[in-house]
Amino acid sequence: MTLSWSETKSSLPTILEKLHLMKSVFARHGIPREIVSDHVPFASYEMKSFAVSWEFKLAHPSPGFPSSNGMAERAIKTVKHALKKATQTGTDPHLVLLSLRNTPVTGLNESPAQMLMGRVLRSTLPCSSAVLTQSVPQHLHSKIQNLQFRQKQHYNQRAKPLPVLTSGDTVHMHTRRGWEPAVLIRQRDEPHSDTVQTPAGRTQRRNRRHLRKIHPSLTPTCYTRSGRAVRRPARFND
Repeated sequence: MTLSWSETKSSLPTILEKLHLMKSVFARHGIPREIVSDHVPFASYEMKSFAVSWEFKLAHPSPGFPSSNGMAERAIKTVKHALKKATQTGTDPHLVLLSLRNTPVTGLNESPAQMLMGRVLRSTLPCSSAVLTQSVPQHLHSKIQNLQFRQKQHYNQRAKPLPVLTSGDTVHMHTRRGWEPAVLIRQRDEPHSDTVQTPAGRTQRRNRRHLRKIHPSLTPTCYTRSGRAVRRPARFND
């Protein structure tokens, strides 16, 4: 089950300070089973050692595919927008975060505070004492599952299954410079994520949507580091 509870902190310059903040959050809410985060700086040696010692799993979305971690991306966008409005109106940012945690999640009747703490948090908004009474949400897990199932159905209306790729397939890999040749090495444990090798021998991770299978008989176009295409002379095509 996932919650929409947000913890915020000003930008921290070092990974050690980030780990100290994460430890304080875990001490309040408990250690999660899995953390989904960006590679930098959460793929560092310090972070991996922290995950092993505190017994939780690290997962990273595919490079160049932020929608694979869409829930976190959306939460960051919401919090940034709320804090920007708070600065413009002169509102205390902590009261803004309190309001976000008391706002019911779209598609549910419960707020993040109710799902996490079983009650509405007291704020500056007037409310009755009955609203602040402890109350465990009923059938919350099934409600979230039904909401996620409806979202999945809506997304799959326009989605199409991609061709299956196997190790050794010649593919075109989408990069910032366009489509470049590569060879599929293996399928990773992360969903829809593969490891590919470039003609220069470098291994990279890509989402399945960024790979297109090409026929082995077709000679892929190679590129230099500057992006210049290297094509085979026409006299060698026979």
